[in-house]
Amino acid sequence: MSSVLVFAGPSLPAGTEPDPSIRLMPPARCGDLIRALRHDPVAIGLVDGVFEIAPTVWHKEILAVMDRGVAVYGAASLGALRAAELDRYGMIGVGAIYEAYRDGMVDSDAAVMVSHAPGELGYRPLTVAFVDVEATLRAARLDPADLTLLRQIASRMNFRDRSWTAILADFAARADVDRTNRVSAEIAACAFSQKERDTMALLEQITVGHGLAEPGQDVPRTVFLERLLNICAM
Repeated sequence: MSSVLVFAGPSLPAGTEPDPSIRLMPPARCGDLIRALRHDPVAIGLVDGVFEIAPTVWHKEILAVMDRGVAVYGAASLGALRAAELDRYGMIGVGAIYEAYRDGMVDSDAAVMVSHAPGELGYRPLTVAFVDVEATLRAARLDPADLTLLRQIASRMNFRDRSWTAILADFAARADVDRTNRVSAEIAACAFSQKERDTMALLEQITVGHGLAEPGQDVPRTVFLERLLNICAM
């Protein structure tokens, strides 16, 4: 039976119950989208993917899936990055983070990275992505000098260490108490996750937009892609 598969983890809001037609999968690694073809999907959503612990999803892997006539959507994290790179070939990008990558407003892979808990604990994010910091700062009503300083602090932090607690602690070391309290209160009032919002937008859109991929992408069958296809077919 045809299905819709969505690879998501830390970008998925806690407690999310997607449409019954959607099957949630863990963050994708290289080969997972090819293996997903065994489920006869009509569409695949790519939100989160692994990094460092295993090879990440290849561009040609996505093209090979679309060549089978399966629509592939991307949003929020690795999916947004891959969609910005492959939308001209038919991958469907969703959300503000995809648009930021597409338009050149964001160009670093690390901007969407977070540390997160293991699957047994629901992949909950343990740090905050730079794209979420940026989204919150755009929504905040702060003095331009404070915004600039907060961006500088956040951009210099490794994704493994970045949190609002750490950002505000660094800010407090550079500002007086009143200024720090004002900034902290404003951040607490408006902080949100653009990654979560974009993930929810993908979940909504993917249930109504099936069948958008057209076979015949003529994906170059390099030795590496052939090897991946053969391994995933086992």
